Amino acid sequence: MKLLLALVFVSLFTQTGFTLELNGMGSYKQLQKEFYIGALYLTQTSTDPSSIQASNSSKRMSLKVTTNRWSPRRWQLQWQNDIAINNAFDNDPELINQLMFFTSFLEDKLITGDEIIIDYNPTTGTSISINGTLIIETPNAKLFNHLLNAWIGKLPPSGEFKSHILGIDKGEQETLLSRYNQINYSYSRSSLISSWIQARKDAELAEQRKQEEDKQRALAAQQEKDAQKKAEKVRQEKTYTPPKKLAKKKELTKKKKITSIKPPSSSKKSKKDIEAENQYYLDLYRWELTREVRSVIEYPEWAKRFGQKGKVALTFDVNRNAEVSNIRGDNADASPLLVAELQQAITDVVPFILPPDALSGSKWSVSIDYVFDPKSDQQRPVKKPQKPKSLMSSDTISRAAYKATLSKYIDEVTRIISEKIEYPVWAQKLNQKGTVIFEVDIKKDGSIRIREKSLSRHQILNQEVRDAIESSEPLPPIPDVLNLNQTQVTIEHKFK
Repeated sequence: MKLLLALVFVSLFTQTGFTLELNGMGSYKQLQKEFYIGALYLTQTSTDPSSIQASNSSKRMSLKVTTNRWSPRRWQLQWQNDIAINNAFDNDPELINQLMFFTSFLEDKLITGDEIIIDYNPTTGTSISINGTLIIETPNAKLFNHLLNAWIGKLPPSGEFKSHILGIDKGEQETLLSRYNQINYSYSRSSLISSWIQARKDAELAEQRKQEEDKQRALAAQQEKDAQKKAEKVRQEKTYTPPKKLAKKKELTKKKKITSIKPPSSSKKSKKDIEAENQYYLDLYRWELTREVRSVIEYPEWAKRFGQKGKVALTFDVNRNAEVSNIRGDNADASPLLVAELQQAITDVVPFILPPDALSGSKWSVSIDYVFDPKSDQQRPVKKPQKPKSLMSSDTISRAAYKATLSKYIDEVTRIISEKIEYPVWAQKLNQKGTVIFEVDIKKDGSIRIREKSLSRHQILNQEVRDAIESSEPLPPIPDVLNLNQTQVTIEHKFK
């Protein structure tokens, strides 16, 4: 049995009596595969995205699924990506929850005929239904506008789709309208969607009951902890502690070259030694690129709020002028937002890192991966390659040169960390002063371990210095010529 829809596709009536007119209709495709036909209805047609967004009149987005299978995972990634790249991040928790629900409520695949209606009514707000089943209601236009921007924003699914939705190009509208009118869903599909919603509500109620029980069981233990904390606070000065600062994104402003020892005449070395040395310089270059690229990556805010995580891996070619080409990778199951962030980091950083002069060849392949995890930014360690024996003998330097090199390295590390330390605004306003000292153990590859040496009585000042040290990792690697597996630097900062 087909569910007959009371819709006239040239115009239709809203709950408030305003007539909606078809503004435009487009075919949503990815990689030449059509997923749905979308239609935008307005009280007054317009080709201007800004005017459409600003209008407080009734609006409707209507989608009819045309693909045989639209999986929950694909639905989620497509919508979340389209929303994120077309909307400035909004830290409204209610909006985030609404978008999360809309993009992740599917319990099973959508099929041909399924219909999604997204309505905005100035008196009641936004409502979304699938196959006639209401799935979400909000009191304002924010949800509708974020979804509409996915169609008519700066980065729509395609220029052609946006042009059709805005009614600028009506060349295919008659054909699409005919197909659209022939697509309907069955009563069984409507019942299925209803069962998903009811199951989710039941699960949420069960989870709420479980959380309440957990709170009750933990109450006694928490009260004891609170009592201990209260006693500790009495002994300390009350201060305001702002949220932990995010590490500043590293900026590269000039090219840097990986140093390499000029190889002796090839006649003095065996073919095996030459191959080992070239592999060393290639591994060294890849190691340095991985470190630098990872250091500038920032978790896309939309991706973090959508709960998107996982490993992204990309391979690219780079030539002697540090020019990047042919970026590729099989990341079908990864969020496009995360893939785009790693790709952007590669294109931003690699041109500033020149390969070693001693590396033979004119173009090389490099692979870099990054694990996006909202709970940790720790990455799989990549060890600095070891020099082959044929290069070891050239590392000896005088005692004076050794001391000068070590001193220069420690000065550089101290400068990097010190530049990140800022006097917290609230600490200044409260006239908090003091000296903070940390010992930093630096391993050969620039990774660190922090130890407290002398702290001030103000936690906010101590944390500021610790944050600066942590955000500087990885530090520059210890110069090979020093032949050190680890060294130590003292970071002392006076807030006054």
